Amino acid sequence: MPAHDARPGHRTYDAVIVGGGHNGLVAAAYLARAGRSVLVLERLGTTGGAAVSTRPFAGVDARLSRYSYLVSLLPDKIVRDLGLSFRVRKRDVSSYTPVERDGRPTGLLVGGGPERTREAFARLTGGDREYEAWQRFYGMTGEVARRVFPTLTEPLPSRDELRRRVADDDAWRMLFEEPVGVAIEERFTDDLVRGVVLTDALIGTFADAHDASLKQNRCFLYHVIGGGTGDWDVPV
Repeated sequence: MPAHDARPGHRTYDAVIVGGGHNGLVAAAYLARAGRSVLVLERLGTTGGAAVSTRPFAGVDARLSRYSYLVSLLPDKIVRDLGLSFRVRKRDVSSYTPVERDGRPTGLLVGGGPERTREAFARLTGGDREYEAWQRFYGMTGEVARRVFPTLTEPLPSRDELRRRVADDDAWRMLFEEPVGVAIEERFTDDLVRGVVLTDALIGTFADAHDASLKQNRCFLYHVIGGGTGDWDVPV
């Protein structure tokens, strides 16, 4: 499916994009807009890759996301440049983690508004300390998100250039220089709360919180800087 220059028998292209997922399509669109001849190769019958819904069960009219929430992280600059149009909605609830403590079932709800989340923290931990630490910690990551996310559509910055953007010395140390597990253990005392925070660092990495490679930090940053806010919205 050529994005540009579909002359019959044409077999020479300036660029060949292997995979018609959302990243491949964006790359092809920018190249074609720049006047290059582009060929997109996709093994499936539809484009979109992970950012689509699909009917995975034969005979069942149920459409399920194939990780289509990923498009909520598409930078606004790309949306504007390519004239894209789609709607996303905020999630009311971020997570719920059940647990049994002192012989009774309980859990931690994150979402439903600040007051509801605060009450859930208080019920689980017996006070406001963990919730206040949560607010401070994600206030810090939110500031990092605002400074770092714009670099994803700019020439790759050097380490020194990125360091200058992240003005907070503690944030730079916690997220870029030492394992994120150190910061989480310093700031949170409840083991379940630590686990909820670490989810964004460990999911899919097969690392531990103190891995010297810092690949868990990279995974964590990916989860908390999206859109400059850290929000993962749901496409309609």
